[in-house]
Amino acid sequence: MHLGQQYHVDRLDWEEKKAYVRPVDVDYYTTANLSVDLKVLDVADERTEVGCQSSHGDVAVSYLATIFKKLKLDTHENVGWGKISIPQEDMHTTAYWLSLKGPLPVEKRSDLQAGLSGVANLLSAVAPLFLMCDPRDLQAVPQIKSPFSGLPTVYLYETRPGGVGSAEGLFQRHASLVKAAVDLVRECPCPGGCPSCVGPSVDESPRAKKIALELLSGLVIDAAP
Repeated sequence: MHLGQQYHVDRLDWEEKKAYVRPVDVDYYTTANLSVDLKVLDVADERTEVGCQSSHGDVAVSYLATIFKKLKLDTHENVGWGKISIPQEDMHTTAYWLSLKGPLPVEKRSDLQAGLSGVANLLSAVAPLFLMCDPRDLQAVPQIKSPFSGLPTVYLYETRPGGVGSAEGLFQRHASLVKAAVDLVRECPCPGGCPSCVGPSVDESPRAKKIALELLSGLVIDAAP
């Protein structure tokens, strides 16, 4: 979309950095599914919080767009998909992350993956409100067992090379950020999860919303699930 007009990309010339487009009027938008590999390079600061360890620092991110999804403009419902073939990109940036400390209220790996994906979606939804930034300035990566911490971890990394200080800002606002995520999922009227709260993780487990709320509630003082 550009200046209120929707465009369809007919051809992408990656080498010349040109996209050939035509105007369209459709009721959907597209978003890419990224395969992301994130590695921690340096920890700037860390702190023991309720139920987790919060940190921020430098990270190396490698990401590859694998497919795109067509989502309805009004409901964000998935109505189609297609393959993407572009080169992998690498970036050095900064991130804020929280590593969950046990015991966790979930046993199945698939449920934990869905719950962590839900937590990642909730945190990335409320984070821009605290930073007054564009939602596209941050991306979330959940890891069931982080190679760095060895624990279930959710990373929020900056999409600008080198970062602009957002990661440190989230680290300083950790308690408020988690509380806002809890409020968002509690107040969402959906029965088991939707794109407005836990996101597409509901496709992986029908209990995604419940698990995400349980995981987040363990990070907030006096926050019963």
